[in-house]
Amino acid sequence: MSKTITYVVTYENRRWVSRCPAGEVEGVGVASSLSQLERDLAEIHAWAWPEETPAVEFVFDLPEEVAGVVAEYRREKELAEAHAKRAAELAVKAARVLTSHWSEPDTARVMGLSKQRVHQLKVNA
Repeated sequence: MSKTITYVVTYENRRWVSRCPAGEVEGVGVASSLSQLERDLAEIHAWAWPEETPAVEFVFDLPEEVAGVVAEYRREKELAEAHAKRAAELAVKAARVLTSHWSEPDTARVMGLSKQRVHQLKVNA
């Protein structure tokens, strides 16, 4: 896939509606579910550009009452992923340091993990 075509998607009259503001695709796509809308647009892309079919990307134009909640969720999800990554890095470091002093079962008890997980952290890092 050489490029991506972005659609602005809204929910109108119990249907998901897509519009292409950049003009690569004319008209409006309508479907009862986002997965159906994405499949329909992918089929249109495959038909219109058989050699290099563009990917489909959605930008949601949501009502204010839900847009704020979605934005907050996405921020918190990004933070959680960053924290999870850092925790995984520290788990490896802790497993290495602690097993240089104690057994894997004792290290597991201190870290609150299974001894199998401590072994994985120690050998796979």
